[in-house]
Order: sequence, then structure tokens, then C-alpha cells
Amino acid sequence: AECMAAAAELAAAPPPAPRLEYPRKALALLRSPGFGVATASFVASIGCTNVVSAFTAPALARAGLMDGMQIDLAGAGFQLAIVLGGIGLGGLVDRNKNFKLVILSCLLSSVGLLAILGVSEGYDATFTPAVVFALLFSLGAAAGPVQPIAAELAVEVSYPCDENAVEATQQLAGNLFSALLVPICQSAAAYDLQMPGRAMDIRGDTLVLLALVAATAVAFSSFDAPLERTRVDDEGAAAEL
Repeated sequence: AECMAAAAELAAAPPPAPRLEYPRKALALLRSPGFGVATASFVASIGCTNVVSAFTAPALARAGLMDGMQIDLAGAGFQLAIVLGGIGLGGLVDRNKNFKLVILSCLLSSVGLLAILGVSEGYDATFTPAVVFALLFSLGAAAGPVQPIAAELAVEVSYPCDENAVEATQQLAGNLFSALLVPICQSAAAYDLQMPGRAMDIRGDTLVLLALVAATAVAFSSFDAPLERTRVDDEGAAAEL
């Protein structure tokens, strides 16, 4: 009878309160060496590509491309360049695991391409449509692949942490930052920097993206965290020999 009463009390007792696992996991991830700069690279990449995509039409109009079909093709080509760049460079990194060199090269290339594209989309200098398209697509191929490569790097350095938590943390940070960056760039576009002694200018939204990507490249240049997942895989493979 006592056992039945105890069982009844347990059945009537409220279930334990669920634990909020994700915020705790996110804090643990941020303490992993190298995770912060890997996520910063991911955030800079997604912020840059989202802003460029959002302002493709008015930016290309300033560059002299007024035809709607041309603008649509430019936007589609930019997205395709992001995908193809991610496939090509992602496959390269999968083979050689040289995350730092590839990400840093992509970020530095993006800085240069942003600067030239910014001049082409200013009011003073005039570039041919072919040059503008080439610059835009090259930017997509350089900046876009940083996202999947930085995501893979974050998994490497935080191993054995939950990969879902890594992805959720980076996507949350990237989307939140992009949502803040778009209105900032929209406001900054009202500013126009004239190059002294030259017939060229760069608008404020481009300057914001240049500062973002350049600062990220400087921060990422200090990356020196071990690739924990690769180390464990290599040790496992050696043990099987």
C-alpha cells in the first residue's frame, strides 16, 4: 500500500522544468579557442553578401546599368558565384585543411574587390558593364565561400561540441548582424567620399563594408587554434594501422 501511495505521488508530481541547453552551449562554444574569430568571419561574409544583394539594383544604376534584365542577371550571377565559389574552395579546404590561408585570402580579396566595385558604383568614374559584372561576380566568389568554410572551421575547433549548436550560433549571429547592417549601410549611402585629385568617389555604404571586412581580416590573421576534430580523426586512423 505504501508503494502504491508513493507511486501515486510520483505520478501526480509535476515534471521537472526543462533546462535551457542552447544558451549554455553557446557560451561554451565562445570559450573554445578560435571559435570567436571563425564566427566573426562567418558573420562578416554573410553581412557583406546580404548588403550587396539588398542594394544591387540602386548600386548598378549608379554604375550606369539601368536595364532591368541586366540588373536581374547581375543579381542571379552574384548568387551563383557565391555557390560555385563555396563548392570549389570548400572542396579545396576539405582536402588540405588549410582553413586560415583560404579564409584570409578570401577576406583580403574581398577588400580589394569591394574598393574597386565601390569606385565603379560611384557617381564620377564610369566602367563598362562587363567590368562591373566581373567585379560583382568575383566578389561573390571571394566573399561567399567564407561562410561554409568558417562554419566548418568552427566545428573543427569546438569539437566535440554539438554541431547543431555551432550552426545555430553562427546563423543567429549572422542573421542578427545582417539585420542591423542593412539599415546602417542604407544610412551611410548618403555620404560620398571624393578622392582628392581624382575623378572618382566611393559611397558610405561601401566604406562600411570595407571597414567590416578589413577589420575581420586583421582579427582572423591571429587565428592559431588547433583543429581538434582532424586531430582526433588522425589519431583514430593511426590506431587502426
